[in-house]
Amino acid sequence: MTILSYFRCVRKRGRTMVPFVMLFYVAVILMFVQYNFYEVWNTSVASPIRDGHGQDAREIVFFISVCKGEADNRQGGKIASDIDRQLRQTAVLLKSAAALSSSVLRFKVVTDSEDLFHQITNLTSSWPADYQKRILMDYHKVWYPAERKDMRSMFRVCSTERLFIPEMFSDLDAGIYVDTDMLFLRPPEQLWEEFQKFNDVQLAALAPCLFHYDTNRNKLPYYGKTGLNAGVMLLNITRMKSFPEGGWMPALIKVFDRIKKKMKLADQDIINVLFSKYPELMYELGCEWNYRIFQCSKGTNKCPDAATNGISLLHGNALAFVSGEEMKIQAVFEAWERHVMGSSVSTLLTTLQQDLESVSTKHLPSKCARISNIDSFFIKELQKYVLRK
Repeated sequence: MTILSYFRCVRKRGRTMVPFVMLFYVAVILMFVQYNFYEVWNTSVASPIRDGHGQDAREIVFFISVCKGEADNRQGGKIASDIDRQLRQTAVLLKSAAALSSSVLRFKVVTDSEDLFHQITNLTSSWPADYQKRILMDYHKVWYPAERKDMRSMFRVCSTERLFIPEMFSDLDAGIYVDTDMLFLRPPEQLWEEFQKFNDVQLAALAPCLFHYDTNRNKLPYYGKTGLNAGVMLLNITRMKSFPEGGWMPALIKVFDRIKKKMKLADQDIINVLFSKYPELMYELGCEWNYRIFQCSKGTNKCPDAATNGISLLHGNALAFVSGEEMKIQAVFEAWERHVMGSSVSTLLTTLQQDLESVSTKHLPSKCARISNIDSFFIKELQKYVLRK
């Protein structure tokens, strides 16, 4: 019997309880709509973890680390430690995330001074209000265990800070660490959705390195066939508390003490050694979520998914965004840097296509240009985004 026919039946019998019956059914319908709306939103954008507690399920959290000073080995020279370069890159990272997102993104900014944090928050001050509201930033002071302060200046200043995120933010369930020399070519929500692909034991996700670890330069154990790159890390912090060997931090300190004289890439080496021992705890991201110069600079493409679907997250490591040595990648960075927030992404796409073509016609430095269809790698995801809009 339908609800409507039941109401008719009740009226014929002269019942006085119809208003109460109607109210009951209205309440049930409202509860059903509210519950299902929340579930759809929650599974499509938000809560990625099945066993967490304590974090707002609708919040997408990113971690970034920005520090002044030089590393002990001074790798990359002055330009690598130049704070202005770091701020330029951070501005583009935030811009690309906000421009392609329809959600509020919370960035946990780990830095060595409040003054530097304010410089970072000012990077968004000229944006239209609608875009400013998409980015929330919280200040967090750089932290290392008292007996491990020497780790701060290894490789690049504060690059090892990412290792201590699970300890620093133990009240959160999950979050994504990204290097500041990255930019989005695809909505950040879709990276967050990768959490949903974890099985019941996986606690972190990184993309394959595809360079270095499977060469004679490396003398350390590593994960999988080519190792992992630590530029982007999805972290299920709740699960990481139960990492073998007493938890995440005791395990990483143990590895550090054992390999510190052999390390070349600091935090990344430690991560590879750990997950070479516990590979079942790692979910491997697609290489399109961490596309780097080494994946195209040898004249062949090492990431098939980038050719098929396009690059999702471009990583300008080895100073590829600013050095002038790989202009295909630098052209993408500079197009985003010039992009005015509030103008359409389709305008950005047109500009980017012209700039990439100009690199070829002007014969600007680019080893990646030897790949015939390389320009399509950088624009496919933006084309999809524009078509959806």
